[in-house]
Amino acid sequence: MPVITCPDCGHDVSTLATACPHCGRPSPAGATPIAEGAVPPVREETLWTGTPSRVLLVGHVAGIVFVAVVVPLLVNWFASVGNDDLRFYGWVATAIIVAIQLIAFLVAWIRLRSTLYTVTNQRVIVEQGVFAKSVGEIDLRYVDDSNFRQSVAARLLRIGDVTLISSDKTTPQFVLRSVGDPRRIREMIRTAAYQASQRQLFTRAT
Repeated sequence: MPVITCPDCGHDVSTLATACPHCGRPSPAGATPIAEGAVPPVREETLWTGTPSRVLLVGHVAGIVFVAVVVPLLVNWFASVGNDDLRFYGWVATAIIVAIQLIAFLVAWIRLRSTLYTVTNQRVIVEQGVFAKSVGEIDLRYVDDSNFRQSVAARLLRIGDVTLISSDKTTPQFVLRSVGDPRRIREMIRTAAYQASQRQLFTRAT
């Protein structure tokens, strides 16, 4: 066992001792013991960034196309067998419905663009908001479980929700909504959470 000489009393003192057992002088060597197997801090790296999938806009686009094509055809048919005034009112109604559909499409698009998911090797971050921003995050060391959910329609569109269950009291549940390839995202987070928990075990003070 390596020893050093105490500058006050001249006795040999182990480098593992925090103070000289003879005179009580603090030992410089023992003040900062080196932990065996210590791992240097891990640099945070981004593993994935994304937003809710844009395929969610497909329904709005389909609605706009339906209203712009099918409704005028129906209006013309009713006008041909009835009153021609129906054609005018039908076009007005069509224009109003299309405008409403376009507004709904624009709102949905803004919501998608204003939500950003980021997965790093240390945490999961959710940033939301168009003008006022809110940021929430969960430390991967506290993630206890994860799962993903797909409805029948979402499975056809290859999107789904990834839910994280954590021991963090402030954020017991975290959901990444409507992300593409949810199984891969879930497995990525699961692997990163396991690695983060292992680093915590190996670097814990003894």
